[in-house]
Amino acid sequence: MFGLENTISDEILFAMENQELDFMVSAETGAIVLLNEDSLDNGFDSLEEGADLLSPPAWTSSDGYALMEAFASGVSAPEARLSLSAALSRGRGVFKAFKKALEAFPELERRWFDYKHHAMSKRIAEWYDEARIAHGLERLGPEPDEADDLLSDDFSFRLVGREGWQECLPLFRQGLDEALSTFPEPLVEYEYTALEKEISEGGKEGLVLAIAEAVGGAIAGVAAARKVFVADSSFGKLAYLYVAPEHRRLGLGRRLAEAARERLARDGIPRFIVDLPFVPSGFGSSMAAYGYEAFGPRYIKMTD
Repeated sequence: MFGLENTISDEILFAMENQELDFMVSAETGAIVLLNEDSLDNGFDSLEEGADLLSPPAWTSSDGYALMEAFASGVSAPEARLSLSAALSRGRGVFKAFKKALEAFPELERRWFDYKHHAMSKRIAEWYDEARIAHGLERLGPEPDEADDLLSDDFSFRLVGREGWQECLPLFRQGLDEALSTFPEPLVEYEYTALEKEISEGGKEGLVLAIAEAVGGAIAGVAAARKVFVADSSFGKLAYLYVAPEHRRLGLGRRLAEAARERLARDGIPRFIVDLPFVPSGFGSSMAAYGYEAFGPRYIKMTD
């Protein structure tokens, strides 16, 4: 079985991107073997009879479009995000339109190429591990369930104090709008008014913000935790948590909550409670995997 060196990975990546090519990969050398090419350098001449050929990593135009869509959703600059969204709304020629739109934003274009290269290289690495297993060899990459470590590939994380709250306000308002679309307005207004006061004022207790940024620079999620002092004791409280809908179901909310808790623990605050009115019902079960225990239920019944 060949070793997955960078040069081999890049050759496979290039072949994946060219949707007009049909190719296989030599299990012995990693060389690309073209199936719809009659030229002398198609790779067949170097193969021995009965050579072991691998089906290539799966990659379709739908995969490419989904990648562009995911990148565009994480762009923070309004002008760039609008331009990329307009390109994606086209039917025919969407890939060329997206590339053209990026040319007006050189730094964003560089981020896109890095993002695409990383995502496709990750697909190749997963394919390579599956091929190794099929050949009776051990996998080299991380196990598929090691999702927490893989989050760092698609998001950057940082911890800041109350001074970072202003940049989180657009996401806070998005959460407010989402809650208003689901729950009664008086309830939402009551809870969000209390939340905003607790976060923006917060008194002397201090505030810790755990922020996740998508590769395009937009804030994808935020957790706000504060220190609470009672008599001679103290505890930490997760006051707010919100993840943009396009970045959910990745474990991002849990990762942010844990980052905030760990920061408070380093300040000598061992107890940490999560008291949030508007989170998905499955959030609690995912927190149990981190050792959290239930701390009272919340229920609502509406007759209208």
